[in-house]
This record gives sequence, C-alpha cells and structure tokens, in this order.
Amino acid sequence: MKGKIAPTILTGLMMISAGLVVSCGQKGSEAANTSMMIVYTTGDAFILSEGKSEAPAKVGMVVREKDVIRTESGTIDLQTRSGSAVRVREMTRVTIATLNGKGDTKLSMNHGGILASVKKAGQGENFSVTTPTAIAGVRGTTFSVDVGEDQRSSVRVIEGKVAMAPRVAALDKFTEAQIQADPNLQKLSQLSQKEVILEDKTQGQIDQKVETQLIAANVALESSQPAPAKIAAVVAETSMAKPVESQKIEVSTREMIDARTLVAVDASIMEKAVSGRQEEAAKEIATKREAATEAVLSQVMDDASKAKLNSEKEIQQHYNKLELIVLKNGEKLRGAVIAQTGNSIVVHSPEGVKKIQRSDLDYQEPLF
Repeated sequence: MKGKIAPTILTGLMMISAGLVVSCGQKGSEAANTSMMIVYTTGDAFILSEGKSEAPAKVGMVVREKDVIRTESGTIDLQTRSGSAVRVREMTRVTIATLNGKGDTKLSMNHGGILASVKKAGQGENFSVTTPTAIAGVRGTTFSVDVGEDQRSSVRVIEGKVAMAPRVAALDKFTEAQIQADPNLQKLSQLSQKEVILEDKTQGQIDQKVETQLIAANVALESSQPAPAKIAAVVAETSMAKPVESQKIEVSTREMIDARTLVAVDASIMEKAVSGRQEEAAKEIATKREAATEAVLSQVMDDASKAKLNSEKEIQQHYNKLELIVLKNGEKLRGAVIAQTGNSIVVHSPEGVKKIQRSDLDYQEPLF
C-alpha cells in the first residue's frame, strides 16, 4: 500500500539496530556517558565547542554539553552511548543543552529540523527536545521536530509516544526564586504542565494563537526591563486556551525510509573516540555503519520496487519530491533519491529502482 512499510521489514530493521547497540544498563566511562558521537555527516555541517572556533563535522568527532551543531546544505547523525540516535537536518541549529551521566539528554533547537530514534529510557533517564515555544519529552520512540521560519513548532511521531507542551524559552534566564516571586512568571512556567501525549502516527502543534503569544512573551522577557502589563496580557491570552493541537497523520514513505537509515553503532566505539582515538573510531564506524545501512538499502529497494510507480507524477506524489540525478558518465535520471548512505544512493525513477555509487554521481538538483 502506498506510503506504508511492511511490518516484517520494520521488525527486521529493528533487529539490525538492536544488534548494533549495547543495552542502556551497560556501564561505560563517564566521558562516554556525557558525550555524543558523530557517526555520519554530509555536506556543510559544523560543530562549535565552547572556547573553540567552529570546525567541520567529521565522523568519530565527539560532542559534549553546550556544544552547538550547525548545518547548511549538510546533515549530521549522532548517537548517545545508550544507542539513541539523532539526525540534524539541513539548515538547522541545535545546542546540546544537557548531557550528563544521570541519563538526561536535552537538545535545544532554534530553527530547522531533527529526526530522533530514542532507545527506551530507564528509570530516571530523560530525553527531550526544546524549541522557543515547545518541549517534546520522550521515552523510547522515533519522532521528528521542526521549527519553521515563522518559529512555529511541530512534532511528528512515527512510532512510540511523545509528550508535547508549550514553553517560554526566555524563562531560562530567570532563577527559580525569581519565577516564584512573580505571579505572571509562575503562570508562564506552569504552561509547560499542559502537555498532550502524542501517540503513533500523530502530529502535534502549538495552537497558532497561543504560539503567537509565546513568541511575544519571549520577546518581552528578553527585554532588559520586561513590561509587566505585556506579560500579563500573554498570560491572560494563554490561560484558557488548549495549547497543543494534535491530529492523526499518515507517515510518508520518505519519512519511514529516513528513519530506517538512522542507525547506531556499538557504543564501545565511543570509548575509543572519547579517549582521543578518533581516527580509529571513524574507521570502525564506517565499516559497521555501512554494513548495516547497506542491508537497509536492500530492503528499501525491494519495498520500493513493489510500489510499481511508472511515471514521474506518481513518483513525485509518492515521495513528495522529484529530482534530476546526473552521473559522471552523462547519464541522467529523473526521479527521487529515496535513501542514501556514505557510499551509495537509491534512486526511484519511472525506469525502476537503482542503487548508485556516490563516486559515480556528478550532481543532483530538485525539480520539485
């Protein structure tokens, strides 16, 4: 069926991923438990560490709390020691806000998009993603978070559950004592308690009127002298509203394939990376990740072939994109790049499904 992935394929891929990661309970060094490691990167993508200049992202590179990830035309895949994986998409800025040995991982995103596959958390472990107007907290799920140019935040749950709630990011500049001393700040802080649980195949967004007020609250609180009347108006506007709207969605083929190629490697490799043996770690990552993703690509190709898409229009509708792929030998394909790894891409065109080595690729450009 269009846009669906066979359960047997998805189960098989989950088994592949399970075989590549260690259990959350396995102990490791403190350095590895408070780090994330880059396992894949493409295009223009950068890491900014505190006190250092911005550096191009590389496989095997370790990122830690307070580091900033910035992508332009590229993407970055990272993983935690427990096996949770995150893909930072193009044109995105993410800060590793919290990453500690207690199992707390918080990513703060100003704009752009991420895809995350979070391993089931143990007692006391928390994984969350924050935006200027929302917070998404999870315990074992695959989901995406996007912040548009208009600052609107949305969460799409592919599998599992996500708790989504409104948030006023500028409250972070105040201490708990300051918040408790101001009734309006207290009420803004309490908005985060109005969470909605998003189930499988559900999208959540902050109500547009509420989000407008949350953005206004952020602007007001960032002022050196916040106007109490303006803050009170925001509180009044949001206090009676249902802040999070949710609706069932059909997870697209493109989203499912994207999630399936987000694989992690054995966390023992992180021990080598954090100890300074990043080149050795990078080689192991390349070998193990490529083997896993090539298996995924084979299943993606089998599944795509069954869709029987015979025209560019059908391909565009199915994958919500159409591209021109030009090879170095002059061959041109019009279709959709439906999956990719470090060495290969898979193209679905009216002529069929084809795997192409990156070394044979000249360029690709969107037609839609």
